[in-house]
Amino acid sequence: MAAQLLRQRAYEKIRHAIVSLRFEMGKTLNEKEVCSQLRIGRTPVREALQKLEREGLVVVVPRKGAFVSPVTLDDFRKLFEARNMLETYCVRAAVERISDEQIDLLRSLLSGNEDLIVKRDIDALLDIDRKFHMGIVQCLDNRYIEQVANQIYDKVTRLWYLSFTSRTEDELKFSASSHLEILEALATRDPDLALSANQRHLENFAQQIYKHSLGSSVKLVSNR
Repeated sequence: MAAQLLRQRAYEKIRHAIVSLRFEMGKTLNEKEVCSQLRIGRTPVREALQKLEREGLVVVVPRKGAFVSPVTLDDFRKLFEARNMLETYCVRAAVERISDEQIDLLRSLLSGNEDLIVKRDIDALLDIDRKFHMGIVQCLDNRYIEQVANQIYDKVTRLWYLSFTSRTEDELKFSASSHLEILEALATRDPDLALSANQRHLENFAQQIYKHSLGSSVKLVSNR
């Protein structure tokens, strides 16, 4: 049991460091250094890196070691396509399945956005962003869809970090208001309204990634 807990702890710590860009794209993940930073033994770290490789967040090159995987422009396009497909289905299904209690919980989750935007607490804003979208997914009560959603959002989170840190206050407010727009549309049980609101949110997400990530010092990698 202790070994399993250490593996899980190592996995969660390394994964968070990757998706939050503490470990930047392309960074060499030297096992000894990672163990020292996380204060975890070599075996659980090695096993965590193997799991993260299977999930696409780490690349292991024989005789060279492990690296944080980059996000290419092609990756972004495919991630956007996958996210669009996932959320279109989940929002449509959530219109019929979301309960009044779940709507209230999501509304409460979004209530703290304004203060966080003023403080520019990016970590907290991104936490709310992910919890909001996963909250919609969880309305379907389907663990297989939740697993897929978590994998997609793990990869998308790195792009959120890249763009959120450069967004203006008005841009952050627009993103927050679009979450509320989606929620209010779900509350009306109108599928067309909910899908339209979610599509506007996704289009804004793509625009912000191209505007801020491609113009930042940490750029997406072109594979063309």
